[in-house]
Amino acid sequence: MLPRGFPEGRTVPQGRRFPGWADGASPGGTRVRPGAGAQEVSTSSVVLLPHAPASVVTARWQISTHLHEAGVVRPAIGDAAVVVSELLTNAIMHARPLPGARVLVAWALRERSLEVAVSDGGSMTRPRAAQPSLSSIGGRGLAIVEQLSCRWGVLASDFGLTVWAVLLVPGDGRAPGAATAARSGGAAAAGRHRAQPVRSDHAPRSQAARVLPTMWSAASRTGKVPDVELRVSSRSQGEHTIVTLAGEIDLYTAPRLESELLAAMRSANPAPQVVVDMSGVEFCDSTGMNVLLAAHREACEQGGDLALAAPRAPVRKILEVTGLASVFTVHDDLATLTRPAGQ
Repeated sequence: MLPRGFPEGRTVPQGRRFPGWADGASPGGTRVRPGAGAQEVSTSSVVLLPHAPASVVTARWQISTHLHEAGVVRPAIGDAAVVVSELLTNAIMHARPLPGARVLVAWALRERSLEVAVSDGGSMTRPRAAQPSLSSIGGRGLAIVEQLSCRWGVLASDFGLTVWAVLLVPGDGRAPGAATAARSGGAAAAGRHRAQPVRSDHAPRSQAARVLPTMWSAASRTGKVPDVELRVSSRSQGEHTIVTLAGEIDLYTAPRLESELLAAMRSANPAPQVVVDMSGVEFCDSTGMNVLLAAHREACEQGGDLALAAPRAPVRKILEVTGLASVFTVHDDLATLTRPAGQ
């Protein structure tokens, strides 16, 4: 059982060993060689956070900052942020907390891969990737994790569950020169294209989870986690109601988005024609997509529509991997969409 009172945001020094998270089983049926023990990594971090929606913001900021400092470029950082957000959202929404009402987030950056894990107090059901229909509200979080990672799985232990995922960070996923600077452990890291989650046969299976708190160093990560605010404004333009968003959409900010979209549709015509301007949205995970999908359904039931305009590349990627790009009408340019006929 994890002790209470551990400080938050502790960082493991370069060259420390990071334990594996898997018990040998993976979604693809791969068995991991037993007895391999811990693996050398470049850098790793463990963060103990409150079992609350705001922790999704904190964890995402922590891992994004860490990867940026390590020289990982934006697309790979974006995938990692989505995976952490989905795993942590799943733990907060569907699992019990660890003692002290906490959840534990850990990640290890290797030469060509990133391992992430989220530990909670367990739930009545084992996490599994669903295959929801395009019209279903919810159930896409672990499916997104499966799409963005090369392997993921679940480790049951004495205190609860750990859900882990491995993401590839190929050679061109680092800024120039960063791969060399990040090496630690020599031959242990060289040539590893796919990280292998492992456990030791010299200890109980739950050791991989119990050992995590022992990895904290004396110095905590510096820097203040920024406040995340979703800014929403609405205006009428011709037959359309334009809802402009700016910021990040996740478990913490989704309630604001839901209330604003409902208000916009209620103030529109009986058949609302709503266009959500996504050009200012820097991040959106499955929770945000669920809110947009629910609003789209309501607009259609009233004889109207809800379209998306100018989503950035990371948001487009989530639309594509979930299949929701075929549900929403997605416009590249808000100006073209709302330009009066004949102009």
